[in-house]
This record gives sequence, structure tokens and C-alpha cells, in this order.
Amino acid sequence: MLGLLSGMFFMTWTLYLQRGLGMSPLQAALAFVVIALGEMAGAVIAMKTAGRFGRRVPQAGALIALASMVAYGLQVSSRQADLTIPAMTVPLLLLGIGFGTIGAPIADMSLAKVPHESAGSASGLFNTSTQLGIAFGAALTALVFFSATGGSPDGTVNRDAFTGVLWWVGGAFAVMWGLMFFLPKHTNSQAD
Repeated sequence: MLGLLSGMFFMTWTLYLQRGLGMSPLQAALAFVVIALGEMAGAVIAMKTAGRFGRRVPQAGALIALASMVAYGLQVSSRQADLTIPAMTVPLLLLGIGFGTIGAPIADMSLAKVPHESAGSASGLFNTSTQLGIAFGAALTALVFFSATGGSPDGTVNRDAFTGVLWWVGGAFAVMWGLMFFLPKHTNSQAD
């Protein structure tokens, strides 16, 4: 599901940055660096804490991502055309932390009970399903986003369409948080 959310968010976010805010591709790439730094920090946090806190780590990540998605949505809605990378740094860093604290432990928890001789196949299946989720999320969101914008390069139309996407992705993070109750309470090193 994280792949699906990534596909939904990142594809439309790129369009929003360039069409909605008028950023150059280089400026948009700098915004991606901000979120990537947050993801790396989230992955480090998850690696250090997942063994002790189990599913609570990705659940916390989902809540952080949800809260930052709401904050970013409100910021996009209120700032309109003058939103800058420095102004969006905090919600983007937090969103990256959310993504990072979900992605790292979910793979471990999903594959923890797989027998050693099947680990390669299971890992491949996990990665393939993630990539399919990204592709499906990007395709589905592109369909909805371009239906809403009509392909218009108008900044206001693109900002409004992106804001709509943010609410859908935020809702999906809430669903993901609830589904994480089905994960084991602890990792393989502790009792289920």
C-alpha cells in the first residue's frame, strides 16, 4: 500500500510543483531532496527502534505522514501561488520521516516469518508488489488528476487538483494505520 501512496503522491506533486507553483525542474528536484532527507532520517529511526517497538513504529510513521499531509494540504490551499521550498520544508521533512518509518520496518515485518530457503522469492514478490503499487497509484492518480485539470497548464487548476489528491492520500494513510494492527506486535526477535 505504501507503493500505491507513493505513486499517487509523487507523480502529482511533481506536476503541482512545476505547473501549480511554476518551479523549474531543478527547483522541483530540490524539493524532492528535502523529502528524501526526511525519508532517510525516518528509515534510520525505524532501524533503531523497530526491534523494540514492533508495529508501533510504522503506525507512528503513518500518523506522522497523515498529520504532515493535512498540514501540507492546508498550506497549499492557503498559500496558493507563492509557496516556496523553504516554506514547505517542515511538512515535507515530516512526510519523508513518515514514509521512511513505514517502509523500512514493513519489509522486515512482512518477510520475518518466511523460511530461509524462500527468502529470495518472498523478497522479490514484496518488491514487485511495491513497484506495481507505485505504477498503479501513478496511473490511477494521473487519470483523476488530468480529468480534473483537463491537461490545463493553469496554476490554479493544478493546485486545486493536487489539493484533492492530498486529501485522498491522507485518507489512505489513515486506512494504512488501521491495517497495521494486523501486523505482528513485535519483530521476529520478540514474542508475537
